[in-house]
Amino acid sequence: MKKLLILTMLLTGCASSYQPHTAFNKSGFNETELTQNHFKITFQGNEKTSAERASDLALLRASELMIAKGCSNFKVLSAANENIGSLVLPQTHKINAYSSTIENRIHADANEFSKVYAPKSTVEVGCATENVGDESKVYASAPINESIRHKYGIGIK
Repeated sequence: MKKLLILTMLLTGCASSYQPHTAFNKSGFNETELTQNHFKITFQGNEKTSAERASDLALLRASELMIAKGCSNFKVLSAANENIGSLVLPQTHKINAYSSTIENRIHADANEFSKVYAPKSTVEVGCATENVGDESKVYASAPINESIRHKYGIGIK
């Protein structure tokens, strides 16, 4: 039980990790295959996740899917970024060293609701036969995958 409590405290104080979105974990990636080799990917962060990280992790998932499908290049057909707001209940007691991370993140008056924002990035991608280029929004699957993994230390030992 003690280990679970420590793990929970560590996870709530960090930016979203790179993992699938589940019913128990509200942050992470989610994808839908619209047609063959054509995907819509969403990465939902938490309030500690930067918009850049959310966007990068959506692209990372896109590169993984394209590599799995044998596509050496992929094209970004559309991209959207937004901040999702959620209300946090008013604090009803004083903050102390023994308060949980969730309780400590509330800095408003005890009688006011707080609002926290989390970035959400959505990209629609498809396998591309075009050459890689900034103007065409075509990316090389393997290099973009390696670059983003290196940037965030994902799967690197």
